Amino acid sequence: MVSVKLLEEDEKSLKVMLSDIPLAVANTIRRFAINEVPTMAIEEVLIIENSSSMPNDVLAHRLSLIPFISDIDHYVAPEECDCGNRLGCEKCAVRYVLRAEAKDEPITVYSGDMIPEKPDTIVKPVSPKIPIVKLAPGQKIEMELYVRVGRGRKHAKWQAAIASLYEPREGDENRRILYVESIGFLPPRRILLEAAKALEKKASELEEKFSEELSKASS
Repeated sequence: MVSVKLLEEDEKSLKVMLSDIPLAVANTIRRFAINEVPTMAIEEVLIIENSSSMPNDVLAHRLSLIPFISDIDHYVAPEECDCGNRLGCEKCAVRYVLRAEAKDEPITVYSGDMIPEKPDTIVKPVSPKIPIVKLAPGQKIEMELYVRVGRGRKHAKWQAAIASLYEPREGDENRRILYVESIGFLPPRRILLEAAKALEKKASELEEKFSEELSKASS
């Protein structure tokens, strides 16, 4: 009989024992924890001014890799929103502004320098101390940032977790340990539940497609 037992859990990671679950299914859950769980990261960067030594595309790439605490209960992915706006709307995007200027001394711009349009948003960088760029005296940056929902299968910046699957030391082929470590977007427990939900959705879609095709063949 299929069973799941929680072995360890803290705010960053968890371990569960999976019993009597086929290896292919267990590995699919592991992969879904990485690539199918929705998270939030910067997708659009509108650069108004950049006089730093870092090229625009490199700066935008660095910004996109900053993980954000994600609110997937209130925001949807762009393809699931009906706004039709490239920069999104209040249902599918969180707008940030980043302005920084070095006066007489060099400065380092950090993730905590990004200011949200709505101060009370829970969508914010997992740490305010992630370095973005260094500015020499007289250099300045100003830009708008749009944080949106995505999945790791589209780009690694949305990968929710590190996950591994292995057999326990006693080598029981019917039992495997699944380890999930959160990048910071979501708690590990939520990641595991979202992975299971995504797997269930895929199975339902497959069942529906089989049913449609077989109905055509029998008519």
